[in-house]
Amino acid sequence: MARVQVSDEIWAAYRAGLGATPVSVALGELVRREVARSARRTASDLEGVRIALEDARQLSDELAALIARLERAGSAPGRSAELDSWAQRGIPGWADRVR
Repeated sequence: MARVQVSDEIWAAYRAGLGATPVSVALGELVRREVARSARRTASDLEGVRIALEDARQLSDELAALIARLERAGSAPGRSAELDSWAQRGIPGWADRVR
């Protein structure tokens, strides 16, 4: 078992974002993505390039879904007021917390 080296605030935000997904499942997915990223960078044979291309397509699909969700959230009634309220209180957005 490894200790994840992030602040308690970041860990709590990560856990909250998982919902009902067990941490072990989510961390396993992160490891799979990191291994796939490494394979994409080092692919040199035809099979490696094919696998890298499949991984890149999957990542592209995930990013497209994320962009669509963010766009919907940005156009939701009251959403921008909530974000403005956070900014006024000095509460960082999720992107600021993960740096």
